[in-house]
Amino acid sequence: MELQKAAVKVAALAVNHASGQRAALRVLLATSEHGGEELLRQGAGGAWPPFEVVGRAASESRVLQLFFRLAPDVVVLDWRMTEHEPARLVGLLKRVAPGACVVAVVPAADSMPARAAHALGADVVTPLRGLPARLRAIADPHAGGA
Repeated sequence: MELQKAAVKVAALAVNHASGQRAALRVLLATSEHGGEELLRQGAGGAWPPFEVVGRAASESRVLQLFFRLAPDVVVLDWRMTEHEPARLVGLLKRVAPGACVVAVVPAADSMPARAAHALGADVVTPLRGLPARLRAIADPHAGGA
């Protein structure tokens, strides 16, 4: 159900109208200073959907700034960016941009960061190993992703 809601949010943006082909998913990474590359490298075991990292940010204020400037399809939030209040950025984004598609990467599905991210409105909450499948399902809801 959460994947269907997320897919609906990006469906209009993910289709290249000129060719009828799906465009790459535009992703804003919200991670610690060097976490973006690490996040992608660690999750590289899965089959990634076509995506383009349009921006990286290591602070809440920079994420919000880039979100409004770049208009990404999806914001991928690494819980380690704000370890003391990991879901705070989810709440901020959902408050100022209710239509934002937020994917929270958490240490475990039943962890406190996961529960907090769900409570504050993250569209998808997943451990790192599930990130490629979750992004695939958002990029192509008809592919039958996880």
